[in-house]
Amino acid sequence: MRYCDFGATGLRVSEIGVGAYPISGMQRRPDGTRHGWSGTDDAASIAMIHRAEALGINVIDTAEGYGAGHSETLVGNALCGRRQKWVVATKVQPNQGLEAERPDTGAARRRIVEACDHSLKRLQMETIDLYQLHAIPYDWASETVMEALATLKAQGKVRFYGISTNDHQAIVRLRRSGPIDVLQVGYNLLERTADELLHWAREERIGTLIRVPLAKGMLTGTYAGKVAAEALPADDLRYDRFQRPEMQDALQKLQGLDFLTQGTGRTMPQAALRFVLQHPGVSCVIAGAKNERQVEDNAAACDVPPIEGPELERALAVADTIYTPGWIG
Repeated sequence: MRYCDFGATGLRVSEIGVGAYPISGMQRRPDGTRHGWSGTDDAASIAMIHRAEALGINVIDTAEGYGAGHSETLVGNALCGRRQKWVVATKVQPNQGLEAERPDTGAARRRIVEACDHSLKRLQMETIDLYQLHAIPYDWASETVMEALATLKAQGKVRFYGISTNDHQAIVRLRRSGPIDVLQVGYNLLERTADELLHWAREERIGTLIRVPLAKGMLTGTYAGKVAAEALPADDLRYDRFQRPEMQDALQKLQGLDFLTQGTGRTMPQAALRFVLQHPGVSCVIAGAKNERQVEDNAAACDVPPIEGPELERALAVADTIYTPGWIG
């Protein structure tokens, strides 16, 4: 495993991190139906995190909204007794319970502070290394939200903070009210619109976490060539997305990327992760994993051959035939 400077934070982070959305698993809705990530098991998830640590991974990213807090709870259980080995990142939805047209700065401040306390309790931790906004705050709440984050940092509950968005203009506006230490950016071989933003983050010495590097499963190789009905069970949160006509077309075209694995020593996930790692603005790629085999495959992406020259040109050409605006989400 290789390690990078995390912007100007002074932290050193592994090139590959664990994205803990998939381990949130299935949740039961009020109407009794289930919805979430299929194919998960809590014991396997905890074993996966321990295996990641053994492989040199030291970053894990979760959120209060992943499985209504279940992901944070699992992360907390997994890291008991080994907290000091990890850089733990989680996220808060700043607009939850607020209304865009009804400013209430007191409620905005309470939202951030109370959510942080709840996350700390689920994580069984005294400090969150990186606390991120999971959305752009309403304009009227931005300054209050940044002040609340600064207060949490002064209290020792948060070490650094940032935001998960690809909206460059929103990031610039938010920085007028306080520092942004880290950006979580959606970027992968199929959707590369954040390229310029990543270069800018490097120039500004802002750390970056890259989300959806496997395009929500599209670049795992598991679903290439399949029809939507075969790809995922109906209660999987990705099912509706895979039903879209443009996505069904993409599943067929994904087979055009198979050359990235043929005689190269790469699996498809490793090829996708290696592509992202090659960007100079990338600090850490947070790849989702549900079990030890998947995290082992992800970690090995650091050591597979780079994608360059004619091979890179061919990969980009195929990817451009698959790309549909708005995939990052």
